[in-house]
Amino acid sequence: MKRKREEIRPEGPHNCIPKFCFGFSVPEIDKIMEDRLPTNQISRLKWPQSQSKTLLGIDNAPVADMTGRLPEHILSSIISLISLREATTTSILSKRWRYLWRTSSNLDLDAKNMLGHFLGLSHFKEQHTQWKQKQKGRFVRWVNHILELYVGEKVDSFRVEYPLGSDHGCEVDRWIQFAIDMQVENLSINLLDDHRSDLYHGLYKFPYWLFAQAGKLSKIKHLSLNFCSLSIPANFIHLNSLSSLSLTKTSLNQEDVDNILTSCPSLEWFSINECRCPFHLKLSSGCQFLRLRHLRIFRCNPLEKVEIHDAISIASIEYDAKMFGQVLLKNSAQPVRLCMTLESNRRTLQSDPETQMTYVLGTLAKDFPLVETLLLSTPLVQVDIIPKHLTTFTRLKQLKLLGVRFRKILLDLTSTFLEAAPSLVELEMDLHLPRNEEVRIERQKIVEGADYIEHKKIPLKDYCQHQCLKKVELRGFCGSPIEFDLAVLLLKNAVLLKKMRIVREITPYIGDGECCVMDIFKIKIEREQILKILGPEVPLVLI
Repeated sequence: MKRKREEIRPEGPHNCIPKFCFGFSVPEIDKIMEDRLPTNQISRLKWPQSQSKTLLGIDNAPVADMTGRLPEHILSSIISLISLREATTTSILSKRWRYLWRTSSNLDLDAKNMLGHFLGLSHFKEQHTQWKQKQKGRFVRWVNHILELYVGEKVDSFRVEYPLGSDHGCEVDRWIQFAIDMQVENLSINLLDDHRSDLYHGLYKFPYWLFAQAGKLSKIKHLSLNFCSLSIPANFIHLNSLSSLSLTKTSLNQEDVDNILTSCPSLEWFSINECRCPFHLKLSSGCQFLRLRHLRIFRCNPLEKVEIHDAISIASIEYDAKMFGQVLLKNSAQPVRLCMTLESNRRTLQSDPETQMTYVLGTLAKDFPLVETLLLSTPLVQVDIIPKHLTTFTRLKQLKLLGVRFRKILLDLTSTFLEAAPSLVELEMDLHLPRNEEVRIERQKIVEGADYIEHKKIPLKDYCQHQCLKKVELRGFCGSPIEFDLAVLLLKNAVLLKKMRIVREITPYIGDGECCVMDIFKIKIEREQILKILGPEVPLVLI
């Protein structure tokens, strides 16, 4: 009897590949981010969606004719632009391509490349221990097989992502040793989580000592660890080329942070996410200046206060609501980019939406007077939280309001932000507005062709004009009356507006300059309908 093959079920609709977009709007940090990304990810961002156009004017030319005369290192570079699973399928093209995939400089070792679909982690967690151990063993054997077959001279990017935990630490150690031997520059280990109640207990210990054995051969520039413990000794000199470090779901104390900053003098990117940290954290490298350009500290408990010392190049900081007013710069540069996450949890004073918005519109501009780009993830609020006294953002050029859910005060709060930022040039809003039955019925009438004027909610004369705004993007637009009110307000009151972009997709912010592009609305509104509705409202519809 033929055994039925066991698979891990995919998670998500149609097992589709999510789309991502990247960027900081700060050139020096964008350069670090692009360097952190494997070339196959960068190529997916830059390649056009349509494949109908021919290259170099050659039409209907056989693949063999186009690649037959290319040298091996060029073909290997081409292979490195696609995923490992896609690369293996090229072995059927010709004899020359049969083993070419084994030279790819980007090794992404995860469930997607092994199984052909993303790992259903929630399903994985629900299974019994024996089943999970079987799947883990299968993944370990697959990775070992891939590494045995590899014949490339150098690995630029090496990534492992699977819920192995610390159970297979010896195997993971060998994989990391392989990556170091292949002079890896970008190393990412994500061991996820499948059963621990205490996320920070019994974590896999990252073998930093392997870099000491490599000596001068160590080329590591970018390190990302998820569910891994990193405790390097003081003045560990074998990570001095490390440019970026991202730590997620681990435990860090002050000594750990001190040792990282003193041992990594080239560190420009430091990201700490959902880690266990002390209440008060100090970032300093002792007698040296920090080279940090980007810092992210997100949902680290019980951390509430951070001191940043001697960071003379800091340009971007990301943090959450409980640290408002508690990110202190000591002998450091002022950042030009801020990303802040507001929350609607009222358990603490800092998590109260009114307190948060009062700080953002009343004190933030004083704490960070040179900020030019502000990303603000907003809470769900039911009351008027607009403070009476505003502080002007004199240099703010780009404002991104993410997860906008305040329907009742949407127009007033948008107008308030415009008033507080008189030099604003670009405005982006991700609309996540609550949609009850009344709103759904009104929206349906508008979409089906009813006159928008019948549903208009606002007298536009109550809002002041803005003299600098040139570009607006409204995402998550589904055609409700308040959304059209917002569009009309901006079209009529932004005197120099040149472009307004309205899209259905939303782009939730993941962090560290990365957004996920999602289309979650079942009911669509077409471009022609938007133009028909907004056309009579403005002399020139800039959509």
